[in-house]
Amino acid sequence: MMTEEHSLPLVEPHSAGAIVKATLIALAVALVILFTAVLPAEYGIDPLRTGKALGLLGISKASDNGAGTAGRATPVQTGIYTAQPGIYKVDSEDLALGPGEGVEIKYHMQKGVGMVYGWKATGNIQFEFHGEPDQKPRPDYFESYQLDNKVGQDHAYGSFTAPTTGIHGWFWENKGKKEVQIHLTAAGFFDSAKMYSDGPTGEPLTIEDAK
Repeated sequence: MMTEEHSLPLVEPHSAGAIVKATLIALAVALVILFTAVLPAEYGIDPLRTGKALGLLGISKASDNGAGTAGRATPVQTGIYTAQPGIYKVDSEDLALGPGEGVEIKYHMQKGVGMVYGWKATGNIQFEFHGEPDQKPRPDYFESYQLDNKVGQDHAYGSFTAPTTGIHGWFWENKGKKEVQIHLTAAGFFDSAKMYSDGPTGEPLTIEDAK
């Protein structure tokens, strides 16, 4: 019995130039998608303004608003400003420390939110500006931002951006022989505030929305 042999058609290999051309086209398409869709949707970066036109910027903000501690939204940073989900808080405290006494005031803040502050005292007082993340690598962990436990100061003014989500504030200690009075004012996007004076359990302070 005779069988017929069928030869397969030959496939011409692509030239190197065609491969390079296809690669460049694929790269160009990927860059277009990156700048028109991915960056606006995922990171809120919209250099071509296509994210706003296509309604993609809201995706980034919506996903950020779903994050945060205790149901609070996370700030959305877009370049030179940071959008916040609500109005900022204000707080004012008057403290009096006798010789050998200390007190601590801390504000709970989400990572990336800001605060402006100022405090004045009737005499030099030792202090430390520090914070404790909600998620500590160990129980005694804290972050020190400013420390003067020698001569002390009678005032401090500044602005602060929380590097971690947690409590951030000051510990003052009167190492002198006279009573020192302190007046503190703070404004920012903090969630709550506590005063610590007699132990690890702090006393909640009343903070208000800015009028």
